[in-house]
Amino acid sequence: MVLIMRRWRLNSGYCGTTDQRRTKAGTIPMLKHYMERDLGVFVNTVVIAGTEWTPAQITTALWLDAADASTITLNSTTVSQWNDKSGNGRHATQATSANQPTYISSGMNSLGLVDWDGSNDAMTISGGTPTLHSELSADNTYSMAWAVKPDKISNLPVLLYVPESGFKFLVEIKSNGGLYWGDTTSNYRTYDGGSFFVVNTGTFFTLIKTGSGAGTAHVAGTLNSHSSGGLSDTPTLGAAFILGDYPSGYSYDGKMAEIIISNYSWDTSERQKIEGYLAHKWGLQANLPNDHPYKNAAPTV
Repeated sequence: MVLIMRRWRLNSGYCGTTDQRRTKAGTIPMLKHYMERDLGVFVNTVVIAGTEWTPAQITTALWLDAADASTITLNSTTVSQWNDKSGNGRHATQATSANQPTYISSGMNSLGLVDWDGSNDAMTISGGTPTLHSELSADNTYSMAWAVKPDKISNLPVLLYVPESGFKFLVEIKSNGGLYWGDTTSNYRTYDGGSFFVVNTGTFFTLIKTGSGAGTAHVAGTLNSHSSGGLSDTPTLGAAFILGDYPSGYSYDGKMAEIIISNYSWDTSERQKIEGYLAHKWGLQANLPNDHPYKNAAPTV
C-alpha cells in the first residue's frame, strides 16, 4: 500500500482538499491537495508510507535473498559471495571458482536465483559474532524459511549442514521429494508425508524448533505432521554452516531463491506472513492452501 501526499501552493485562493490512496491493484481516495495563497511558490512533496511486508519487519539471524542483485558478488557468472541482509555479516562465501554456484538473473518469477550444480558447488557461512551456529544452538530454538527450486532430487541432496562430529545439522531433500530435518545421519525429525519437492517446480517451507522438543514443518503453508526420531544436539560453538553440499555425493542440484533464519520461534502470525511474502514474491501463491490468510494478497506492514 502506497500513500502519496502532495502539497500545492499557488498564488490563488484556497481550493479545498481531495484524498486518494494508490495501491498496486488500483486507486482508493487518500491524496491531499492543498491550494493556498502564498508567495507564488509551487511545492510538490511526495511521502511514501505503508509497504509490503518483508523479513526486515522481524529479527533475523540470517537472510539471503537471490532477488537482490546488490547482495551478489560475481566472478564472471558464478557467485563468490552472497551477502547476508540481516545485518549480522554472516555472508555465504566460496573462494574457489570451480566450486562457486552460478547466478541466474531471471530464474523464478523473473527474479534472480543462485544455482548449485549437484557436484561440487558449496558456500560457507562463517562470519558474525557470535557465529550463526553458536546463536542457534544456544537454547536449541530457531526458525527457518526456504524458497528453492530443485533440478534433481535423487541421492538425498543437502541444502544445509554443519560439518562437525558432534552436531551434523541437516536440511535435506528425500529422494521421494520429501524433507529431512535433523541433527545427525541417524537421528532425524523427518517430514516425508508427500512429494513436496518437484523437479523444476519451486516451493517453500518453514522449520520451527523450540528448545529440546520436537519441531514443526510447514510446506507451502501446510503443516506436515509425519515425523520420526528426535533432535538432541550437543554442538561445539563456532562451527560454520555449509550451503548446498555434503560429503559422499549428497550435493544439492538446483536453485536457491531465499533463506530466512531467526534465533527464536516464529509465532503463527509471523510464520504466515513469511509464507505469504515468499509465495507472492516468487510466484508460488497457488501452492498456498485456500484458507491461508495471504492466499490472495501478500502481507503488508
